[in-house]
Amino acid sequence: MKAFLLLMIVLFCFATHSHAMLIISTFDVDDEGWTASGAAVMHEGVGGNPGGFLSITDNADDTAAAIPPSKFRGNLLEFDRGLFSYDFIVLEPTTPLTSVGSGFGRIQMNGGGSNATFSYIDPPIPSTQFWKTYHVPLTAEAWNTTQENWGKVLSDVNHLDIIIQAGNTVGLDNFKVAPVPEPATLSLLGLGLFGLMIKKRK
Repeated sequence: MKAFLLLMIVLFCFATHSHAMLIISTFDVDDEGWTASGAAVMHEGVGGNPGGFLSITDNADDTAAAIPPSKFRGNLLEFDRGLFSYDFIVLEPTTPLTSVGSGFGRIQMNGGGSNATFSYIDPPIPSTQFWKTYHVPLTAEAWNTTQENWGKVLSDVNHLDIIIQAGNTVGLDNFKVAPVPEPATLSLLGLGLFGLMIKKRK
């Protein structure tokens, strides 16, 4: 039994390993170098999901967009078919949230002499009561472009911004770029689980 438990631990480690490592901003200590266009950013030490978060106040003169630091740029090809995700809340709404425009949550990514844009088909309505998590697939299809162009962009990302205009002041937390799980390691984990079932039956 101990041998099988050890096997399961090893398989789990392999399954959660990828050549590309998770890139994340949790804002638990500071603003981690995030900036914004058309808005002012401030680090808040408490009230996040959990811990600290990034407070972004719209200047009302232009479209507000959050801009990640350099760790989210460069060669991101290993994240192809991975996932962007982030937590969002509206702290000070200025209009009914049902009136949030189609630009909310739009992500622009430039690189390799080209660009790609993600836009929600149906813009999700943010909340003033709780943090909501949003997921953006890192695929050419989701970003409405060709695989060739998508590869160019991911190979040398030099600019990334996300439209957060949904109120006078909003909160952003846990912005992540996650790699796609490796099929081989997931299959290995499945075989390990199957073996454990057989052992228990015997």
